Amino acid sequence: MKLGLIGMPLGHSWSAAIHGWLIHEDYSLIPLEKKELGPFLESRDFDGLNVTIPYKQDVIPYLDELEEWTKKIGAVNCIVNRNGKLIGCNTDYEGFRDMLVAHQVPVKGKRVAVLGTGGASKAVVEAIISLGGIPVTVSRSEKPDSITYETLLDTQHTYEILVNATPVGMAPQVDRTPVNLTCFTNLSYVIDIIANPLCTKLCFEAKRLGIPYLGGFEMLVRQAIAADRYFLDRDMDAGLCVPCMNALLQERRNIVLIGMPTSGKTTISALLGEITGRNVVEMDQEIVAEIGMPIADWFALHGEESFRKMETETAEAHSTGTGEIISCGGGVIKTAATMEALSRNGTVVWIDRDLDKLYSTSDRPLASNNDQLKTLYEQRRPLYRMYSDIIVENNGTVEDCIRTIMEKTGLKEKKL
Repeated sequence: MKLGLIGMPLGHSWSAAIHGWLIHEDYSLIPLEKKELGPFLESRDFDGLNVTIPYKQDVIPYLDELEEWTKKIGAVNCIVNRNGKLIGCNTDYEGFRDMLVAHQVPVKGKRVAVLGTGGASKAVVEAIISLGGIPVTVSRSEKPDSITYETLLDTQHTYEILVNATPVGMAPQVDRTPVNLTCFTNLSYVIDIIANPLCTKLCFEAKRLGIPYLGGFEMLVRQAIAADRYFLDRDMDAGLCVPCMNALLQERRNIVLIGMPTSGKTTISALLGEITGRNVVEMDQEIVAEIGMPIADWFALHGEESFRKMETETAEAHSTGTGEIISCGGGVIKTAATMEALSRNGTVVWIDRDLDKLYSTSDRPLASNNDQLKTLYEQRRPLYRMYSDIIVENNGTVEDCIRTIMEKTGLKEKKL
């Protein structure tokens, strides 16, 4: 079959990997300029297409037929070629709705701010309505049936759920966010339908504020399952979603270890690397190699702020990497920008060890004696908890700790 994804840009896309896993068919990424869109569709030299930004509405005039539900949504993200007849469908609706249901997001009766008015937004709005929610779309400019961002902020207390259906924050422009969540006082859920990075800046803000959140990767997989149903003209098992996600994240997602000095991160990361065959990154060792001196000496000469800046730069350098084990220094959680970079493509695991099992060492600039260590422990525990996705105790054997990490993260032993 000739399957693919059309849009611009596509460097961020997971689609080829997802469809390859689901149906074992070749799947191409086809970046198209606006002037190329019409001729490509008119050629009909394909069996099925997914459509992403910015063409979910632009493709409609080139299609022979729209499914009834797709007509209501007014946007197409899936095109099937049935014997030369192009049929437009929308699987974003199904993917988004199924994700909300799977996570029991309490939409019914809630006012939901939907950022954006494009094709993805239209599917999100219909899904929210189907679940009994009250969506309000937000636009950068005044449009019928939408409010502006200024109005959104003026009425922010009336919204309990916020959905980003814009491309703001998508790779490679990962340092952007459509709104500042600290301006909202009543949010119970934040959803960003962007799939790359896995944790956008918006999701990271929600994490810091303790607001439950969902990224867009699961929606992407769920809509792909629905699209493959159209492509193959047969039923697809919705139960494939979690295995597909786990398989792809197993290959690509970093495992980031945080925790107090002497909590066991270095030993655990080295053993995890041996067991899984993954590359191990010791952030402190990388920085020491760059500065040419022990970290304690650097602190004495240049201060902590200078070191934290280098720590952030090191985290940024690894934020786009895949499949690494990253062991962090104990104070990495002191800088939000560093943790944001590590969270983009990583599962953050807090190695939690009881205070009486930790010990001070002279080469630790901020924990050279037991009193300092106790103070650090009390100061940092709330930050470790806030930034972690998974908490694993390391008060028993290192083997038990590693086994728990592998179970909770889905890490697999390397194939011999």
